[in-house]
Amino acid sequence: MKNAGLFVLLLCASLAWGQTERDVADGKATFRSNCAFCHGLTGGGGRGPALISRQFLHGSTDDDIKNVVRNGVPGTTMPAFEFEKEELDHLVAYLRTLAGAAPKAEPVAGDPMKGRQIYERRGCSGCHRIGPQGSVYGPELTRIGAGRSPHYLRESIVNPSADIPEEYSGVTVVTRDGKHITGVRINEDTFSVQLRDPSQTFRMFQKDEVQQVVHETKSLMPAYNTLSQDDLQNLLAYLDSLRGELNAGAGAKKAAGVR
Repeated sequence: MKNAGLFVLLLCASLAWGQTERDVADGKATFRSNCAFCHGLTGGGGRGPALISRQFLHGSTDDDIKNVVRNGVPGTTMPAFEFEKEELDHLVAYLRTLAGAAPKAEPVAGDPMKGRQIYERRGCSGCHRIGPQGSVYGPELTRIGAGRSPHYLRESIVNPSADIPEEYSGVTVVTRDGKHITGVRINEDTFSVQLRDPSQTFRMFQKDEVQQVVHETKSLMPAYNTLSQDDLQNLLAYLDSLRGELNAGAGAKKAAGVR
């Protein structure tokens, strides 16, 4: 009888372990279909923050993670997703398997104070915002160091066209008198296009009233690939030091057509 009872316990444990493995596998499939484009195929980060540390930016409990997935993060590119409860549970189970996989972070070489001077001297605040200062023409940088790896930041500086977020895609309108007006595309349909120009002015054009609408294939941000190695490292050190609060904006957008 004792042996029979032990067999039942082992069988139940085996079934539970098998179910857990299936849950994690389902969560992995959900992650790769919906999250990997921004967070990396193995959660190492990219356009979105890395998910392989034990501490997440917006809370590390299961409920915290589920809240971020359901509601998105206002003021960022993280949208809200609509998952069934079981899908969300499995996704969190998979994310738990990634926790702690991050190697120990090495300090970014460079002088953040000198990097700040480069940031100011190059006029970066004309497009970017840090806290209450700067422009919303380009991505906010208030907490960029907490959300992006040094490698991604470096690539964004020297080769920004390598990864252009959809919400910062550029468009140029050529008017009938030959003027070229370039800005970030905000909305577009069959008949009209709306953009935000560098002065943060919203402009709308009817397509039948202009010569041409050109969708830019390169980033609107210039490539700073002529910076000296010291200047680049100092700028990276400054950006990596930016880990402040988000500038809370409108509610998070809904993930369109993603399940």
